Amino acid sequence: MANLYHDDIYKFENPVNSYWESTVDTKDKYKTLDKDINTNIAVIGGGYTGLSCALSLAKKYNEDVVLLEAGHIGWGSSGRNAGFCCIPPAKMSVKKMFNKYGKNETKKFFQNTIEGSNFTKNIIQEYDIDCDLTGDSNYEVAPHPSYFEGIKEEAATYKKEFGIETKVFSKEEFNEIGHGGNEQFGAMSYKPGFAINPLKFLLGIANVANNSGVKIFQKSKVTKIEKFKGKFKIISNGSIVKANKIVMATNGFYKDDIFPKLNNMILPVISNIIITRPLTSEEIKSHNFITNNPVLNIRNLLFYYRLLKDNRFLFGARGDLIGSEESSLEKSKNMEQQMKKVFPKWNNVNIDFHWRGLVAVTNKFSPSIGKIEDDEIYYSFGYQANGVNTAPWSGNELAKLIVSNSKDLNISKLYKGLPSKFPFPKLRLFYLRLALAYYKYMDKY
Repeated sequence: MANLYHDDIYKFENPVNSYWESTVDTKDKYKTLDKDINTNIAVIGGGYTGLSCALSLAKKYNEDVVLLEAGHIGWGSSGRNAGFCCIPPAKMSVKKMFNKYGKNETKKFFQNTIEGSNFTKNIIQEYDIDCDLTGDSNYEVAPHPSYFEGIKEEAATYKKEFGIETKVFSKEEFNEIGHGGNEQFGAMSYKPGFAINPLKFLLGIANVANNSGVKIFQKSKVTKIEKFKGKFKIISNGSIVKANKIVMATNGFYKDDIFPKLNNMILPVISNIIITRPLTSEEIKSHNFITNNPVLNIRNLLFYYRLLKDNRFLFGARGDLIGSEESSLEKSKNMEQQMKKVFPKWNNVNIDFHWRGLVAVTNKFSPSIGKIEDDEIYYSFGYQANGVNTAPWSGNELAKLIVSNSKDLNISKLYKGLPSKFPFPKLRLFYLRLALAYYKYMDKY
């Protein structure tokens, strides 16, 4: 089946060359599948969802689990995102949630979302994972005065409806505790929120899962799944994993190739990140960039950024629509211009790293956790660019579902069930192109 993007983005054998990979020992710790093996549960995908699910199954429920990852452990989006633990994992307004699902389900959704943030933090603390944890809240910044009223309304809604701790800052107030710049016209904060080195976090979960008995195989791309006498035959590297149950945890990098009932449900959206050289104290002071909390510039086409512990500056934005290495480089140069337009006093700061990943967007606009009807195939995907918050928690919830007899979860309906398939799925990038063009127009104020 043809890929939506250029083959360059699906080269599982190639390192990502991200800043995160420069901070860890990338020597291969995990084996490649090279022999037939039997297991009760096979997890496909070695990101936050798959590893969290596998860890819970092995440690809490004493299940026999094999995990297969197409690249090296940490190759996918879980090891290359910006490390923001943000809310909510949905691409719709609170008003739309109220109208579609009702107040009770929406409140439960936000309750589950807060549980997600706390779950990620608890994993870090419980297993003493050194992943450069920074910040105690998230900031949303108005890129233009016209956005500030919306920010105040959102802060009030979060506090009133969901009991989330929020605070609103004028432009002058935020300049004192956050940062200045050309797109800072006031902000709000909400808790919980923080940032991490996402690859260190992922490798920490992998280590705990491995020590808990999960058989982890990297560089073991699944090429085919067959069903025979009630068992699944999962083919990878010419070897076969026989399993009673399968977990699909590939999220944005799923290529519509091995689960027909799950095909054409994900629109993978490229997201790009650039990281500067370490800034000098004078450069940091020039924009009064005081905070280490993650920041979202809430233009329709989001900018997201933060100051790292070594004083490098991370800046992220939506990516290109091609996916080649050439288009990625071109996009990074465009993002550098955007960053320096927002922070003009850093005009002479060089970019040391650039890379991209895939965000899983669906037309349900919220995550999907569940089981395929009449089959022992379980899934969790579609975190709408909020995987640090949502994916580890979702993996744990999925483990509960797999071992339960009820085949249901006590979570908000916004998380349950599959999205509908995209109509004319080959046109998904065309739909995205139209949406991006509209948002770009709207961002002109």
